Amino acid sequence: MRYCLKVLFASLSLIALTLQAGNPQNPRNSSPKIEVKLIPEKSAISPGETLNLKVEIWNVGADDIFIAQNINATFGNSILRLFVKVGSKREGPTGLIADSIPEPDPDFEKTFVTNWLTLNKAHYYGTLVEMDPVEFPQLRKVGHYTVGAEYYSRGISSTPGWNGGYLKQEDIDKLPLKAWKGTIDSNFVTIQVRPRTSKNSK
Repeated sequence: MRYCLKVLFASLSLIALTLQAGNPQNPRNSSPKIEVKLIPEKSAISPGETLNLKVEIWNVGADDIFIAQNINATFGNSILRLFVKVGSKREGPTGLIADSIPEPDPDFEKTFVTNWLTLNKAHYYGTLVEMDPVEFPQLRKVGHYTVGAEYYSRGISSTPGWNGGYLKQEDIDKLPLKAWKGTIDSNFVTIQVRPRTSKNSK
């Protein structure tokens, strides 16, 4: 009888482990989570001066993930749209960059290394961006402005982007990590455009 109970307990334990491995609540199957942070190089600029910003994409989820390596629409995988908030409106430049034709049979290794990178949990990927006063005329006028960004990523797709950033689905299915996909807003930062002083104008 004691032997039968041991066998039954072992069988139930095996079933429980099997169910746990396939449980969608397992952290490995959780949706990737990120945060996008804007950090201005300086909080005050002169009228017509370019505003330099650092962008940090933080992995705040439970697992390591893949994210798009470029945030400027170069390969059609992700876009960072900077804007100046005026009331409830978001004012920013329009238009996207497109510079190549999708390959009919993309090479997995070459395409992956060029387009995506691994972002470990509790780490961030940082890069620098500029707000040109030609595209953002608000930066030519004295005042206080609220600046933000909207980050979009289509993830690792088997559908060709406008610039060729895609993989075949059979290769995507073999990847060990998930890629972040979606749209998210950054934090807001306040920028002051100050009048030029006689010292600055020389």
